[in-house]
Amino acid sequence: MSRLSSIRPSNLVLLAAAPFIIYLFATSSKYLRSLIAILGIGNNAGPIFVGFLIVLAVAILGYLCARNARFQTVPGWLRISALMALPAAMALAVLGFVAPQVLMPFAESVFLHALSENTSTLIDRSSQTWVLFPEVVEAVQTGLQIVLVIYALVVAAVLLSSRLPNGSRSYAQLGFEILTGAVLFYLMFMAHWQFATGVAITFRAAIFAYIFAAILGLIWVGLQSFKPKARTTVTYGCISLALLAISAFFFMQPQVKYELVGTLDARIAIVRGTPQAQADMIRFGEFQEEGESQQYRIRSAPDAASALEQIETVDSVSGAFVPVGINTKGYPVIWQTSFLPDKYRNPALAFAVFGFLLLTLTVGGAQHKLHPLAVGAEFFVDTIRGIPMLVIILYIGLPLAGAVKDATGGGIDMTNMTRGIIAISVGYSAYMAEIFRSGIEAIPRGQIEAGGSLGLSRWQTARLIILPQALRIVTPPLGNEFIAMIKDTSLLSILSVRDMTQRMREFQAASFLPFAPFNTAAILYVVITLGCASFLKWIERRTAREDR
Repeated sequence: MSRLSSIRPSNLVLLAAAPFIIYLFATSSKYLRSLIAILGIGNNAGPIFVGFLIVLAVAILGYLCARNARFQTVPGWLRISALMALPAAMALAVLGFVAPQVLMPFAESVFLHALSENTSTLIDRSSQTWVLFPEVVEAVQTGLQIVLVIYALVVAAVLLSSRLPNGSRSYAQLGFEILTGAVLFYLMFMAHWQFATGVAITFRAAIFAYIFAAILGLIWVGLQSFKPKARTTVTYGCISLALLAISAFFFMQPQVKYELVGTLDARIAIVRGTPQAQADMIRFGEFQEEGESQQYRIRSAPDAASALEQIETVDSVSGAFVPVGINTKGYPVIWQTSFLPDKYRNPALAFAVFGFLLLTLTVGGAQHKLHPLAVGAEFFVDTIRGIPMLVIILYIGLPLAGAVKDATGGGIDMTNMTRGIIAISVGYSAYMAEIFRSGIEAIPRGQIEAGGSLGLSRWQTARLIILPQALRIVTPPLGNEFIAMIKDTSLLSILSVRDMTQRMREFQAASFLPFAPFNTAAILYVVITLGCASFLKWIERRTAREDR
């Protein structure tokens, strides 16, 4: 009974219902197929899962071994795990040579999904299920064997690092801990889990978004704590005026003159690179007199000469929008205009926006005796909290990500998963900023004064005195934010991120089942959130014991 009393009541209810849930999935093919689809269980999942568990166990032991070597005072279980790390790593290396078929399904799956499925030449697309070419599989096996041998040598070096001189020992042990931790991090958060892809994507999106949101929240709190100095207003005012001056310089650059020639009977050829505003004016007929506007179809042309040539060679094109002076064939001019090229217009608008925003923050800060960056951070937090999370995801995931891609010439082309993580991080950073701020303000002012009397800098006082105490206070609300973030990852399905919700929608659309997919997804989310809530409660109890 003492064991049952330590279990949370909500978990007891779930445990009592577990036999009925298991019976439901075991006896109903509808629910079983829904479970497989939503979890993301792929082909050959069993052998892949076995290989993953073996590699993960050895990676955990290697990290614990490095952790034990770095710290002198560790629990007994950690010392035992450290002693098991080298035999386990050596056994895994031997297994890679003696029975590679145990580990190869997992290694092949990870390598295959790390490639670009559309462009990679290492994938055999002749069969219905895409696989690696046989020679690529052999290369993957050889690489796996080499990696396992190297990892065994690294674990051996960790155990031998205690014999190094004191000066280099700490650096070597820290490097080993980072290396083994990186291996463990890759397996948990980067490697493809073909045995549970949907769950992996959901958890990874929530965890990465939580980490980034916490970092951003601390940044907003740090900016809000900035205090203005004597010359702060003058400095930031000069910077904002300089930005506005640069914007005016770009706006004053010579404009280019374009003309619409030909007729409006068919499509109109638009030279590639023409500003979107001008193309829209032609598409919607805004160049005509008021009351006569109508929509026209447009067609892209690589250059002005090609646009004029299409009038003669393409029956569906009767007009062209080209620079003035290019119309050597005497086509009738319908409309003329001038505008600033994008190479001047885009930086002019960017500098104007940043300059005006900084000037506004500077004036507001001077009015209320606050730092301009503090005003900006407070404005960001208040604004983001007023925007629905779905709107933030759509805005960052679609137009903003597209604008970044265009501005960098395709150099920064984020995946849908990355866009969704950034969107959730930005949205939840405002809430986390308020949580951190309330926790910091709960620390008595005398703690800050005591840090100053000890000769600590502002940063040292925050890192060594304020933040450790504030984190204990804000642990419960931060846990609530993580649970809410797990549920809000379902909104990423709007960006076609194939998490559990997106897989549920795909399966429901393909099977036309009315209840099984939705009930299965609801049960999975309940299990996950209750498990996370229990883990967070354990952290709260442990934190409370440390405070006593």
